[in-house]
Amino acid sequence: MDTLPDLAPGITGNPRYDKLLAMIGARGHMRIDELAAVLGVSTQTVRRDIRKLSGEGFLSRYHGGAAQPSSAINAALEQREVAQVAEKRAIAEAIAARIPDRSTVFLSSGTTIEFVARALDARSDLRIVTTSLRAATLLYARRDFDVMVPGGRLRPQNCGIVGPSAEDFLRGFRADCLVMSIGAIDPDGTMLEFDINEVAIMRIMMANAKQVYVAADHTKFHASVSVKLATTAQIDALFTDAPPPGPLAALLEQQQVELVVVPAGAGPRAAPAPLSTADARPAVLQAP
Repeated sequence: MDTLPDLAPGITGNPRYDKLLAMIGARGHMRIDELAAVLGVSTQTVRRDIRKLSGEGFLSRYHGGAAQPSSAINAALEQREVAQVAEKRAIAEAIAARIPDRSTVFLSSGTTIEFVARALDARSDLRIVTTSLRAATLLYARRDFDVMVPGGRLRPQNCGIVGPSAEDFLRGFRADCLVMSIGAIDPDGTMLEFDINEVAIMRIMMANAKQVYVAADHTKFHASVSVKLATTAQIDALFTDAPPPGPLAALLEQQQVELVVVPAGAGPRAAPAPLSTADARPAVLQAP
């Protein structure tokens, strides 16, 4: 029987899932019957495991087996909409609790950001500049919100707006806060995305925001993505639902990046009160 390679503990919270991911991580891809033999379970059990893990972005399914997730193609929008719903909602509510009323907010694109848009219903008198058409649709009806979107090309993968026109539009604003999601965070603090055009948009928003908040559920710590966006040294706070791997946690502390861990179901109580727009870079924090 094959020897299982080492894998950082607690990636999924399920020892069998962790072993399955370790085998695929070592080989790149494996057949279902091979995985069943190594794990000592039925092929039906392996199929269920693969279905769940692919839905969470840990691997890619193919006929008869599974492989490491693609670093070039994001999961389908319909798949991402139903993945980590409780986690995304908890993260979004914690972030919304930190947004000051009467402030200007940049929102990037993504399903996590759509949860943030819903959670912003708790705030008042916001100017929101977003490249997410879906987020704008959730926000525009609020009479005290000034919701603005740029012109440009619409990406079918997430209804995000990209292109030179959008970039020029965003350069005309200075936001109190940017809330963005990302495709992955490597242990060395490199933040990555799938699309180079979206990266160009996000970099402009980062350069023109006083505070940069990243919303990333635990699957982003183990995803494989190819386009470099920035490093964690360039952000002010990371909001997530589970503690990041040790090396990344240590790096965030070294960089004085605030870490807010909000377990699913914890709600906004895990986050401190809203910050004043005049507040300085926050200290390191881990919410209970």
